[in-house]
Amino acid sequence: MNRPGMKKFKKLFIFLLVLLILGGSAAGGIYAYQQYQQENTEIEVVSVANLNVGFFGDDMTSSGYVSDDSSQSVYTEEKTVVEVKVAEGDEVKIGDPLLVYDTTDIALQMDMAELELQGINNDITLAKREIERLKKITPTPEKKTTNTPKPPQSSQTTKKKNDSVVIVQVQKKDGKAYNYIDATAKPYKGKGTVDKPYRFLCTPECYVTGDYLNRLVSKEETAAFEIWSGNSTTEGTLISCWTFNGAEQRTVNTDSKWLVSTHEEIDEELDTEEEVEETETESESETESTEETYTAEELKKEIAEKESELKELEISQKKAELDIEKLKKDEEKATVLASINGVVRTVEDPEDPPIDGSPFLEVAGSMGMYIRGEISELLLDQIEIGQQITADSWGNGQTYTAVITEISEYPIENRGGYYGEGNPNVSYYTFLAYVEESEGLTNGDNLELRMSTADVQEETDALYIEKAYVRQENGQSYVLKAGKDNRLVKQYVLTGRTVYGSSIEIKSGLSESDRIAFPYGKTAKEGVKVVDSDE
Repeated sequence: MNRPGMKKFKKLFIFLLVLLILGGSAAGGIYAYQQYQQENTEIEVVSVANLNVGFFGDDMTSSGYVSDDSSQSVYTEEKTVVEVKVAEGDEVKIGDPLLVYDTTDIALQMDMAELELQGINNDITLAKREIERLKKITPTPEKKTTNTPKPPQSSQTTKKKNDSVVIVQVQKKDGKAYNYIDATAKPYKGKGTVDKPYRFLCTPECYVTGDYLNRLVSKEETAAFEIWSGNSTTEGTLISCWTFNGAEQRTVNTDSKWLVSTHEEIDEELDTEEEVEETETESESETESTEETYTAEELKKEIAEKESELKELEISQKKAELDIEKLKKDEEKATVLASINGVVRTVEDPEDPPIDGSPFLEVAGSMGMYIRGEISELLLDQIEIGQQITADSWGNGQTYTAVITEISEYPIENRGGYYGEGNPNVSYYTFLAYVEESEGLTNGDNLELRMSTADVQEETDALYIEKAYVRQENGQSYVLKAGKDNRLVKQYVLTGRTVYGSSIEIKSGLSESDRIAFPYGKTAKEGVKVVDSDE
């Protein structure tokens, strides 16, 4: 006998079973439909090579204005003009030589600077060797014993009193090098001036008499007492140089003697009862000498002092190298070139240059037009004469190409009317650029200037594509590219800087041979078939 509740349960069960069957059929249909759609859906892909916009340097922008009445003024200041290349009325073009300055002083300064650098380099070598020698010494717990080294005895006799070494009875020269300098000594080079001092080749034991130093003082002359290895200025290297400028020194005791290596006076007061004559040969001295020893603390201190000395020498070396580089640049600027196209308006007499602050030579601009702009001091080493810049006119909207012809050597005192990128606390310098095709420009037109500051060669292999082709997922960047089976796959990429406001650098994960799709829209999904774009 069937109960009413059981009948209701059976009906509900049958109803649910039918729904389940119908639902499974619908899901299967939806899945089949989705598969059909994916198999028959296509998305266009574009070659990365066609999308690569490249990058040719960071663009620095600044403002500028058109000037059709430009002129070039050359001021000689304290320089001496040795040759004028043009005459009044001559037409000149950018790069034509106008005049040549005397470079004698620069050459003298260069010689002295190079000699100073050579001395510093030698001192650095000696300091490094000394540090290496000290590092090889094994410290001892005993107190360091001091052994005063004896000077070479090749051509002189020494006497000792109270541990002070004094030099007496020496012959005047050892080969080409002097053992002592007096009024009869002859320099191997020089004229006695600060730029060209008398130069003497000296032995390591050489001294200068007080009489000769007084002579330099009375005549306000300068002498350089040099010690070279091997006593040779051609085969050896400079060990030390004592430059004595008589114009800046006082007289000394006429009978005194001054050691070149230390610049100190030699003590020659001898007590005959305590005199000990030493005539030992070099080999005998080495046999009797005792090896210097250091405690660990003394050795550490000695090495630290030498390393500190080495650092100071390296700083001096860098400064000397910068001085030489500056002198080279000054030498290169000895010939003044025309920075504009124009006509020579004024040329003064080199024998009677102006002293009222007026220019020595002037060139009046002609043809074309000129642009005046500015750059930051931080970019001075990246911007150079001859470099092209782009100028956008705010008035007519046209773009012009200009070439930088002149960069000021002095910073702007008042930057009114200019703006530029970069640190506002740095100095800015004006520059002049020539526009040959200047149609549409008028005097005073305001311009926006753009110039590249990066090394183009370094960017030739860079890959930059539109930012729209790159998406983000969990902090990672990816593109949708065509796989080997011509279906979209997700490719993660490493990105770099963004340039021009719309392009992004792809550092890895993608190459120009790949093809990618626009990663937005219903069809931009992994697994979708790809078809090459007609572009």
